[in-house]
Amino acid sequence: MTDLGFGLHYSCQSPEREWETLYRRTLDQARLAESLGYESLYVAEHHFLPDGWIPSPMLFLGALAGVTEEMRLGTDIIVLPLHNPVEVAEQTAVLDNLSGGQVRLGVAIGWRDEEFAAYGVDKRERVPRTEEGIELIRRLLSDEEVTYEGEFFSVDDLTVMPRPVQSAVPLWYGGQSKPAIDRAARMADAWIMSPIETRTELAEEAAFYRERLSEHGRDVEDVHRPLRRETYVAEDDETAWEEVGESLLYEYQDVYGDYEDIGHSFDPSNPSEAVEELQEHADGRFIIGGPETAVEELAAYRDEVGMDEVLLRMHFPGLDPALTEKSIRIVAEDVMPHFQ
Repeated sequence: MTDLGFGLHYSCQSPEREWETLYRRTLDQARLAESLGYESLYVAEHHFLPDGWIPSPMLFLGALAGVTEEMRLGTDIIVLPLHNPVEVAEQTAVLDNLSGGQVRLGVAIGWRDEEFAAYGVDKRERVPRTEEGIELIRRLLSDEEVTYEGEFFSVDDLTVMPRPVQSAVPLWYGGQSKPAIDRAARMADAWIMSPIETRTELAEEAAFYRERLSEHGRDVEDVHRPLRRETYVAEDDETAWEEVGESLLYEYQDVYGDYEDIGHSFDPSNPSEAVEELQEHADGRFIIGGPETAVEELAAYRDEVGMDEVLLRMHFPGLDPALTEKSIRIVAEDVMPHFQ
């Protein structure tokens, strides 16, 4: 099998509101992951969720930079239209120095009405704000004395300080619609594949992405191809679902409360049946099971979708961190060697 990079994805949700403990435990997991051969750590952004999904990914990545040596650190993703791109560029430059030039900046347009309302941003403007933001951030991180005039943002002879370590910080774009995928092919160094679609759907989207790259005069070998997946690996398939099922169910019936809008809902009145429904839904989407199942699933994704790195979220709301660490170890010891 060809080489495949392995990274971890974190949202640090705690329905029990034990964030201080969870944050510190996540830093411990970062140290553990690096010692086991994981290459990267990624943090997502959301706001005002009752379980405290990380609202400040850059701040948390700064803490991760302090406990790791060589791991790549990235956002997957920042909701870019909520932010001033000058501030994002400054934060990225600082983080790039803290990490020794290991930053990957992932952005997307966002979707939660509550976030746009609280930040005073018209959701209808999210696409042009994002496109302007990407263009301005890229210039600020690669050039000095930048002058830019857009509909939403403008700067005059501006130089971000400190300068980043990298001459060009990789800028990734996440999204699942065809316009979003085209935007990634046109403007970004990577398209971050969504955890929601099935493997078959992703394969179709990846083919569309390659087409759009070609249309924009680019080659698939010149871009990074990260895939994020919900993952939990235990001793065997049955044990994996017994240990992670309730936490995954919370995520997909409470956090993604409008998930039924795209054809999936899980009845909370009967938790055991709901977990069974979720297990059916997970087929071809999530990587839940024993090591053999995980190897088979990842090999299928690699062959059908063509990613070169997997970003595995292995901690879910309410899951005992000790179980997350067990999964991290099993993946490192019994799954990763098959791909490296």
